[in-house]
Amino acid sequence: MTKHGARRQLKRVAAPKLFPIPRKIKRRFVIKPIPGPHPAARSIPLGIIIRDILGYAHTLREVRKIVHAGYVKVDGKVVKDYKFPVGLMDVLELTLTEEFYRILPYKRRLVLHRITPDEAKFKIARIIGKRYVKNGNIQLNLEGGRNILFKVNNDEERKRILQTYKVGDSLMISIPKQEALKHFTLTENKYAIIVAGRHMGIHGRIKEIHKMYGPRASTVTIVTPNEEEFITALEYVLLIGDDRPEITLPTEEEYERVIKRAI
Repeated sequence: MTKHGARRQLKRVAAPKLFPIPRKIKRRFVIKPIPGPHPAARSIPLGIIIRDILGYAHTLREVRKIVHAGYVKVDGKVVKDYKFPVGLMDVLELTLTEEFYRILPYKRRLVLHRITPDEAKFKIARIIGKRYVKNGNIQLNLEGGRNILFKVNNDEERKRILQTYKVGDSLMISIPKQEALKHFTLTENKYAIIVAGRHMGIHGRIKEIHKMYGPRASTVTIVTPNEEEFITALEYVLLIGDDRPEITLPTEEEYERVIKRAI
C-alpha cells in the first residue's frame, strides 16, 4: 500500500526548534500544528502553549477541555482547535484568568510577553505584497494570512495608495475588526525588531538600509538602546514604531525568566 497525504503525527526530535519541549523523553510524539496563518517552522501549536509554557494543563485531555470550552482567543477570536498555530505578534487571551499575551521573538525562540487589555486590542503586521482586485480596488497582503482592502473611486486615489503603502512597511491593525490604525514606513531612524536569524529578538533604531539584488542581499543596520550595532537581512526586520516602539517589550531579565519557565 502506498502512503497518501502528509503524516498526521510529528516526532519530538523532528519538531521545530521554536517548540519549548524536551526532545528525548519516553513520549515520542508531540502536537503537530495544522495549516494556518503561520508556517509550522515559525509558530507554536496552541496546545503546547497551554500545557508546556503556561502550565494550565498536565495532559492533552485537559488541554482539549480548555480549548473546546472556548476559553482561549487568538487575535480576539475564539479558537477551538488545540493544534492551531500561534505565531509572531499574535495576541493570546485567556478569558477565565483575564490574561493577555503577545508572541515575541527572542534568541531563535518565540516567547509569551504579558500585556495589558488596552494593548491587546491591536497588533503589528508587515506588508508582504499588494495587488489589484475586483472593481479596481487595492488589496494589501500582510504576514499572518491577513489582507487589508482599500476601496478606491478614481485613478488619483489609487495612485496615492500604491505610492504610500510599500512592501516591507508595517501596519498597526485593530483586532478582531482588522482596521488599519497606523502606518510605519521602512526608512532610516524608524524603530524595528529582528524576527528571525542569529540576532532574533534584537530591537532598536534603524541606522542604515543597504538594498541590493538577490535573496537576503539587502541588509539593515540596527542600533540598540545600548548603542550596539547589529547587521541583519532586510526581510528579517519588522517595524514596530516611528521614534519608539508602539508595543511593550520585556527586559532581557524578563525574557530569560520566561525561557526558563518554558523549558
